[in-house]
Amino acid sequence: MANKSIKAAAKAPRQAHSKEFRESSVKMVLVEGLDVKEAATRLGIETATLKRWVKKEQMIGNLRDHDSMKRLLATNKKQEEEIRRLKMEREILKKAMAYFVPAQS
Repeated sequence: MANKSIKAAAKAPRQAHSKEFRESSVKMVLVEGLDVKEAATRLGIETATLKRWVKKEQMIGNLRDHDSMKRLLATNKKQEEEIRRLKMEREILKKAMAYFVPAQS
């Protein structure tokens, strides 16, 4: 029991960081290419905390990429259907032109 209270007393109080701070910290790693440990040291935060923030942002980014891909595929499918329809209409118009306009020699 006493061991738990010693561990609890040794833990630093949880620090609240602003959204902007978290975003700029993650940017240091993902965009600027700084090592997680180096960035955490510069920022004065735990390496595990920064790793968690980076991982979360990567997961969110993957979801965004997945959603973007789904939208692109849906748009592509619609465009392919439209192309098929337009080609069919063009062929019909060609045949109609041949029927109504006599060939000139």
